[in-house]
Amino acid sequence: MTLLRTYLVMAVLRGVATVLSVLIAVTCVIEFVQQLNDVGTGDYGVQQALIYIGLRIPRTVFTTLPIAALIGALLSLGNLAVHRELVVMRASGVSSWQLLSAVGLAGFVLALLMVLLGESLAPSLGAYASEMRTRAMHEEIALAKGRATWLREGDRIVSLRRQAGDIGYGGGVLMFELGAGQTLKEIARADSANFDSANRWILSKYAETSFAESGATVGTEHESSEAQGLNPDLLELSVVREDLLDTPSLVRYIDYLRANSLDAHRYLVAYWSRLANVASVIVMTVLALPFVFGGLRSAGAGARLVVGLIIGLAYYVGSQVLTSGGEVYRLDPLIIAWGPTAVLLVVTIVAFTRVR
Repeated sequence: MTLLRTYLVMAVLRGVATVLSVLIAVTCVIEFVQQLNDVGTGDYGVQQALIYIGLRIPRTVFTTLPIAALIGALLSLGNLAVHRELVVMRASGVSSWQLLSAVGLAGFVLALLMVLLGESLAPSLGAYASEMRTRAMHEEIALAKGRATWLREGDRIVSLRRQAGDIGYGGGVLMFELGAGQTLKEIARADSANFDSANRWILSKYAETSFAESGATVGTEHESSEAQGLNPDLLELSVVREDLLDTPSLVRYIDYLRANSLDAHRYLVAYWSRLANVASVIVMTVLALPFVFGGLRSAGAGARLVVGLIIGLAYYVGSQVLTSGGEVYRLDPLIIAWGPTAVLLVVTIVAFTRVR
């Protein structure tokens, strides 16, 4: 059985690797076409676009691995079924549970790969790629000792905390406004900043100090909004994006938000979704087994590919709809993150119990 288990695991992994290669190639082509709109802006050329896309490949693998696991397992196991290899295994005394353990082991290997990517290459290279692209497109960016990004807009100077690597959240956003004769007119700070649909800055825990001849005045607001001329791409250098943080950093940021009475809902959803997506890789791989024992036993590769695409797209669309709806209706992050995976698990269990 050990030899058969190794054979099945390798067959599934080869199928997933083939599908993953195709998905990566297609995704890279699509991203390159999208980047052509920005080529020529600042120092951002074709070479920089190719480097940007290459650096994002680990993140692409991380996001497409669940779908690739299902389609790859369907194709590889379906190929074994067409050639009657699975039938011979069953006739030799290999039970459905033994086949399940072998396929599940392949899914576990893929899940382990996903964890390694999600905790190392995907967030770090993704953050660096985003920063590199933004800095190439906007020549007005200047650095101060590598700790912050300094921008100037007329009489206003803005300091944005850098996103990659070190997570020192206390700095936030600093703004200095100059008056007549380059004198300091106002100082303001905020813990975090985002853009709304009208390209206004939404500043949380905002505080400002204004200087006048009569003296200084201080004002604070839990949340402040104001119009800015800075490009939203520049703000991404300071915004903490959940998809560009590894899990320990994400947990630390959630703790920071909670300790400062800030909204951590989006980051909690990202945290639980990351765990659910890793589990979904195993479920997706195992789900292929009952399908190849059922109606897809003698179907062609095209039919299995269509089934895999339908299930994968349904899972992706369901996840996105639940995430968007959960953000609006403030659903529990556990329900948002684990809902699609739980449905997928139920479908897998029901399908496998009907295997003869």
